[in-house]
Amino acid sequence: MTAPRDPDVLIRAFLDEGQTDLPDRAFDAVRRDIHQTRQRVVFGPWREPNMSIFARVAIAAAAVLAVGLAWVNFGPAPGVGTQPTPKPSPTASPQSLPVGAVEPGRYWLNPVGEASGMTVPRMAITLPAGWTADVALSKDYDDTDNGAGLALIAWQISGTYVDPCTDHTLVTPTPAPGIDALIDALSHQPGTTAGPPTAATVGGYSGKFVEVTVTADITKCLGDGPFWLWASPDGDRRYVQGTNETDRIYVLDVNGRRFTFNARIPARTTAADRAELETIIASIDIVP
Repeated sequence: MTAPRDPDVLIRAFLDEGQTDLPDRAFDAVRRDIHQTRQRVVFGPWREPNMSIFARVAIAAAAVLAVGLAWVNFGPAPGVGTQPTPKPSPTASPQSLPVGAVEPGRYWLNPVGEASGMTVPRMAITLPAGWTADVALSKDYDDTDNGAGLALIAWQISGTYVDPCTDHTLVTPTPAPGIDALIDALSHQPGTTAGPPTAATVGGYSGKFVEVTVTADITKCLGDGPFWLWASPDGDRRYVQGTNETDRIYVLDVNGRRFTFNARIPARTTAADRAELETIIASIDIVP
């Protein structure tokens, strides 16, 4: 063990400004204390004008005592400084979506509808309470099609049908690559009305969305649909749950690839749920 230092020598050196460097081990201990408490501490001569010699000696002795304790104990002296400032929690990483009721949090919403071998981006979203997950995220008002509420799904769209209600033949050729051709095809389907294509940026990627509302009486459509709103690369299709259902369909350019997702907004959707949907969409990050 290192022998104790003579306090008189230390005080005299301090007052004469002859010793300006702390012993290495003491310096390390004090530095650890500074780092832990995240305070800006200035080391050096503590001088005030017109200070009496007695006051100077008392202050110097206190300083040496504090440094000596740190040096001997190799750690911060108790009671010195404030408590460490709590570090903010890092942003939670997205979790995989469970099937069924979803707790509030941040989740991955994986795409559906892509053909085998396709590389499709995925989305991270933040959800409040009240949502359930299966193929899509949904906030239904009851368990029937008539009670279908909000939904959000990253469905990859490749084309549309000759008549979504009565002729489920794919329109050929399929829309050209890019945003505008697909937006135009979605906007001009029999049995629907569409709002204007609207520029949008989601998760830092630009594109457009269009809101398509079903006006046809879907009870009179073919029995195997009943109303097919779009086709996807894997051969699947999207059908609606009711007349007057609105789907807001996003078409984005993600590093030169077309990426699509949509929000189902039935006529029964409350104003509060519409506002909640906007908040969820604003939380989206897209990972190519």
